[in-house]
Amino acid sequence: MPALTIAQNDTTHNVQNLLKLSLEDLMNIKVVTPSGYLQNTAEAPATITVITAQQIEDRGYEQLEDALRDVPGIDMIHINGYAPTLIYFRGMYGAENLRALLMIDGIPENNILGSNDMAGPAYNLHNVERIEIVWGPVSSLYGAFAFGGVINLITKKGRDIQGMRLQAGFGAYNTSFAKVAVGARKAGLEFQLSGNLFSTDGPVFTNRDPRYSSSYVDKAYSFNGAVSYEAKHYVTTLGFRTSSTPMGWGTYSNSPTAYLGLPAQGNKNLGIVGVMQRNFNGERSGLDDPFYRTLFIQQEYKPSAKLEVMARLIYRETGTGQNSYIYVTADGHRMIRSLVASYSNRVMGDLKANYAISTRQHLSAGLDFYQDNVERGARKSTFDPNTVFLVDGVDTVVNLHSTFLPRTADIRNNFGGYAQYTLGTGWLGNTDFTAAMRFDKNSYFGESFNPRLAIVNRPSDKLTVKLQYGTAFRPPTNLEIYQTPGGNFKLKPERIHTYEVNLQYVLSNRARLQVNGFRNELRDVIVLANLSGLTPDKNPGLINITGIESVLDLAFDAKLTGFLNFTWQDPEGKN
Repeated sequence: MPALTIAQNDTTHNVQNLLKLSLEDLMNIKVVTPSGYLQNTAEAPATITVITAQQIEDRGYEQLEDALRDVPGIDMIHINGYAPTLIYFRGMYGAENLRALLMIDGIPENNILGSNDMAGPAYNLHNVERIEIVWGPVSSLYGAFAFGGVINLITKKGRDIQGMRLQAGFGAYNTSFAKVAVGARKAGLEFQLSGNLFSTDGPVFTNRDPRYSSSYVDKAYSFNGAVSYEAKHYVTTLGFRTSSTPMGWGTYSNSPTAYLGLPAQGNKNLGIVGVMQRNFNGERSGLDDPFYRTLFIQQEYKPSAKLEVMARLIYRETGTGQNSYIYVTADGHRMIRSLVASYSNRVMGDLKANYAISTRQHLSAGLDFYQDNVERGARKSTFDPNTVFLVDGVDTVVNLHSTFLPRTADIRNNFGGYAQYTLGTGWLGNTDFTAAMRFDKNSYFGESFNPRLAIVNRPSDKLTVKLQYGTAFRPPTNLEIYQTPGGNFKLKPERIHTYEVNLQYVLSNRARLQVNGFRNELRDVIVLANLSGLTPDKNPGLINITGIESVLDLAFDAKLTGFLNFTWQDPEGKN
């Protein structure tokens, strides 16, 4: 079993430098996401991909979605605005961006309300040490939303930066960005601060509107900072991060071509119902301004090489700024200016411990509690019937002076606990058996129990075989619960059972092959907004997905590398 190292923070200096590692050594990169403590990728009881800082630099990845685009099994729909990219693990379409858990240094980053604004320019990679991507469910450790996969961004520490780094650039569509990172370590004190500013006019989709202007991003920013003090057995960290991404609504909805006197886009779209996608009435076509704020304090205690304990308090705020709005028509003649806003917060505490019973036995356990003050769907507003006439008095725009009604919210509590045991043996060379389980009790959906079993066999230094089974759950979000006004219903969590085999083989120092085979069985899938009056039908959906993923990593020399990947999926489902 590997020696213990502080969970999630990865205080080992320069644990990876790709230019010094062979492809065989890459199987031994240290990761924390699969088990909550540092271990080799080959030992981890999960199918995992690691994208290192060196790969981020070499391949020119700027934003998170750039890196995910090269990962097999992850599909994306880029709508150049609201969201702004829909990310799907292993063919699990629908529930946009709700079936994956996004974390930064082990702290969840998903929107508390349940909207699908994940990724985009807010997640610039200039301060990221590595990205750990776990395929398959990890609810046995992380609970809600660790459903189809987990993305964990591990940020650089002050010692990795050592000074100040500045970068600025310009590109097509009037794009500009500026990035800064500052960090240092002296004695036991360490700090880092990084920031990013991004703007673009975005591409122009003339097939929707010759004057299309809905793909803009206007001064999106993010800041990430932490200061820590390390004593003999303790590490105390105070950190924060915040981001705001003011942007257009992009192409996620139809264009109101009938209103503008333009030809319909085709594909049975008459252009009667749609969202304005050009500058209108003296302002931008629309504005969506999602924000995220996180503040945490973390105490790590490591009295010996065998035991480590971490306690953490977290406060988060997520939502959509009250400056957001959208122009929409439902009849092709009258344009409505609608206000958009939401605000939710979470107070969370967790306690985790890792104990190496012996060189071949490892025990992990943890407890967490969080309370969400979550808005009841999108903020309601008044309706202003006053009319402004346009186009020779034929078309109209209304609701120009709407105001928000008071915020309404629910208080939801969640208690969770997990335990994980790993036994290493000499069976068939080197075989580890891992069993994990987690129990969650939520004040809305009730109880959820999620086990995980994994067998990891390494008959040689070149070959690793992993057999895995796990379950996970995705709770209904408040947006889903309140999507239909006055819905007197109760949604159950979605559930998934996953069966998986993973093979990794080092062909030589210049070639490494990874092949994954999986079977996902989704039950109680939430399906809202059917054709009979937009009435939710609770949880009628059922989806089965079988697939294969393969990756071939190549290293021609220390400066020239490449990769090939292939994905095959066979999904079927019914509502």
